Amino acid sequence: MNQIITGISTAALNRKIVGYFVLAVVLFTLTVDVLGLVHPCPYCRTERAALGILSIILLTPYHHMVAARYLAALAGVYGLIVGVMQNFNHVKKINKGEFDWFALRFDHPWILSGLAVMAMIWLLFLIFELAKPSAGSDT
Repeated sequence: MNQIITGISTAALNRKIVGYFVLAVVLFTLTVDVLGLVHPCPYCRTERAALGILSIILLTPYHHMVAARYLAALAGVYGLIVGVMQNFNHVKKINKGEFDWFALRFDHPWILSGLAVMAMIWLLFLIFELAKPSAGSDT
């Protein structure tokens, strides 16, 4: 069990694995959006653009340079603001009693925006090298 946890944590700190995974999710959701299979959501499109920019920056060998980090900070903060605003709009519905709890599934905008915010934060942590293996670990 400890080896599984170590493997997952090592993969979560690998720039290429995380970058390619997020980029694959961005490309899949972009395809679904372009084909018109989902409702056109400006919040989702903005979050997707920010995630795409962050994952491309993470995959370049120049992710540690000041210009790349500046662009990552701009795209990341803008995407985070939009994602948190979308999430907060659903919280307002909860407080008004208008939220449909029975419609809450994996594809609900509230859950997806929360996942997008978490992914943006994780990408920013990797770009700014804030997420590193601990000193006592094997990695």
